[in-house]
Amino acid sequence: MKRIHFMIAFYIGKAVMAITKILPKISGTTWPGGIANIIMKNFIKYFEYKPETRIVMVTGTGGKTTTTGMLAQLVESEGKTVCTNAIGANMERGVATALIRSANKSGVVECDYVILEVDERYLPIVSSKITPHVILVTNVLKDQSQRNGEPGVIMQKISSAIGRDVHLILNGDEPNATSLGMGKPSVSYYSVAGEKDEDRDTNEFTVNCSCPVCHSPITYEYENLLNIGKFKCTGCDLKSEEDATIVSVNPTKNYITVDDKKFDVKYISKDFMYCYSSMIAFAKYEGISDAGIQKSINDFQIQSGRVEQMYFGGRTINYLRIKQETPVTLQSAINVTAADKKEKIVVLDLSEVVDFTPNYTGMYYAYDCDLTKLIKSNVKKYICMSNVIAYDQATRLILEGVDKEDISVLPTNSYDKLLKELENYDCNSIYLLTWMHSYYDCLNSVEKYKKGKGI
Repeated sequence: MKRIHFMIAFYIGKAVMAITKILPKISGTTWPGGIANIIMKNFIKYFEYKPETRIVMVTGTGGKTTTTGMLAQLVESEGKTVCTNAIGANMERGVATALIRSANKSGVVECDYVILEVDERYLPIVSSKITPHVILVTNVLKDQSQRNGEPGVIMQKISSAIGRDVHLILNGDEPNATSLGMGKPSVSYYSVAGEKDEDRDTNEFTVNCSCPVCHSPITYEYENLLNIGKFKCTGCDLKSEEDATIVSVNPTKNYITVDDKKFDVKYISKDFMYCYSSMIAFAKYEGISDAGIQKSINDFQIQSGRVEQMYFGGRTINYLRIKQETPVTLQSAINVTAADKKEKIVVLDLSEVVDFTPNYTGMYYAYDCDLTKLIKSNVKKYICMSNVIAYDQATRLILEGVDKEDISVLPTNSYDKLLKELENYDCNSIYLLTWMHSYYDCLNSVEKYKKGKGI
């Protein structure tokens, strides 16, 4: 009876998937699986697979979507078939939709690999119904505190999902992720080489994590990203893993080096270095060739709306997407902006944290970030825009030492008004630090601006 029940839910999911192609306002990445889950509890548990199918789950705070996409591209580069949800629908209904899409008429997923991005809170749920061969953890950092609480809460959830027979691929530069491998029989680590930053400023707003094992302070020889780099605990043996797949980058020649092997790359930010490193560690474990690695790097395309450039009135907007309410991605965007020493305008359009009852709204995650290099990077003007937290963002800058005269507060979410404001400044380079869902709003305003100006 369960198989009949499953097939009914499966075919209804297939029908909904067909409808979503006709009605684009209905999400084709979540609705088919969501409705199938309503019809049958534990729906994803009843899919069948080829005996040789490899099941891989990617989880963590940041980098899941890009890493999942890279792994899917990697196995396709080797001529393998793959089922994946690499567009970010990473909860149970998104996983169900991916399986519905790839399964044959009998509900059998005949792909060589099933590579799933899984939200860290949902990993215990999904892995209890689909047994993974590999779990790759990108990092476990502060993220959406009103939903996730502290990283320790997420650590408990991920730990509970790690079975005895699963192989772990862990970020050896991030203390929480690294600690997940302690005492486990099958673990690979990945890392990114860096250099000690002699000019690194420490200030009262920069927050480092404590050791997940003994809760002592963590110290860093260098940080490649916020709380990710070569580290050691001051109270126990936890430290960056030396026996890791370590990526070194040559930014001037656009290649990376791993075990004395060179791979040409298109994207050279530190975020991508960790994605490349994790992919190569996965390739090593799965026995995928160097040629397959290079081909997948060549073929991989970043999702639109994450790092983009827009042009209007002789000006360039460098759009840098941050993951809402997550300090590590905000710090990455700050670092990219600070690396450009030319005169520029910086626009902060951060997402507000809307807490649950008693309904506090703020942007406290920005206090985990270090702004000192940004302030020294030739910023002509800061514009803080938001319907809700424009003045909160300005306050954060003032507390970091920015002169009030260098800050313009724009209490709106309208990019039409932002473009009008930018006309007041004789500067052609603009950096917009905002969250992903703002991309198309900004792009639409730019297109309207061009039509209005006859450009």
